[in-house]
Amino acid sequence: MRSSNRPVSTLLAFLGAVVGGCAAPVVDDDITSATSYTTEAIVLVERTAADGQLVQTNVSAKFMRLGSNADLDVAERVVGGSWLDLPTIGECRPLTTFAGTDEAPALSDLGSIELLDVGDLSITAESTSMPLATRAFPDVGGLVSGVFYTSRDARSDLPAPGRYVLESTGSGMLERFSIGADAPANPEGVRIGNVDLAEGVMLEEGTSTNLTWLVAETASESRESDLVYVDLTAPSGTGIRCTYKDLGQAVIPAAVTTSKAWEALPAVVSISLHRIRQGQFAAPGIDDAELRFDFSVVGKATIVPSSL
Repeated sequence: MRSSNRPVSTLLAFLGAVVGGCAAPVVDDDITSATSYTTEAIVLVERTAADGQLVQTNVSAKFMRLGSNADLDVAERVVGGSWLDLPTIGECRPLTTFAGTDEAPALSDLGSIELLDVGDLSITAESTSMPLATRAFPDVGGLVSGVFYTSRDARSDLPAPGRYVLESTGSGMLERFSIGADAPANPEGVRIGNVDLAEGVMLEEGTSTNLTWLVAETASESRESDLVYVDLTAPSGTGIRCTYKDLGQAVIPAAVTTSKAWEALPAVVSISLHRIRQGQFAAPGIDDAELRFDFSVVGKATIVPSSL
């Protein structure tokens, strides 16, 4: 489970918080599996606040078995909802899409992917428990079969920050497990220049802009590895993503608001700030597993031509 730009320290810090219940010990990566396949887990917890109040929460979990020589990054893109392509910290780049010509050879070599049933699966935070629904995965060119798990209702909210526990009852394919992880706080107090994001902001062409948000007063090993990324996205799908350390302040560079970056100015775009925390966990029968929290706040921005 690999998103780009994920520091090793993030995984090590997160691992200590995640392993628990019936989780198995970490296996040395240098030990080669005697089987011809590998079992991977992808768990994603997303929470989005928009217009200063609307909140949507989505949890998805996929447990996939595929050939040990398959490209895991491509497999994650095929099953959807997990790949996160981040620029280097402090940099920005256009948003990318899947299924470009460069992916064709990897797709042809991918082989089949089986999404495994792990029994009943639920996620609990404090006193709130969210049973996940089992859904059949739509056929993707004969590549993918099986089931995956999602939250039943996007309007169901989970507290943040908080301690989350993901539990399965197990099945004939995988043993039961219980893992715990600390979720980060929701992004709050996001301001573009001197304007609150929820109020709608204006960005001038070719001008850098200060970006600020609230951070926790107390430091922790988990929080120190948190990242923030900002997406600016036009209705056409054109977009730019910037990545920052979660320090409470950053700069949206002038290059992001140039006319070359957008089809025409003025341009009304969606602007979202995401706080992410991610890392690996261990569970019986799973070779590699990742849990990622992605909590965001969304607003609108208008990029206007320079007044000069």
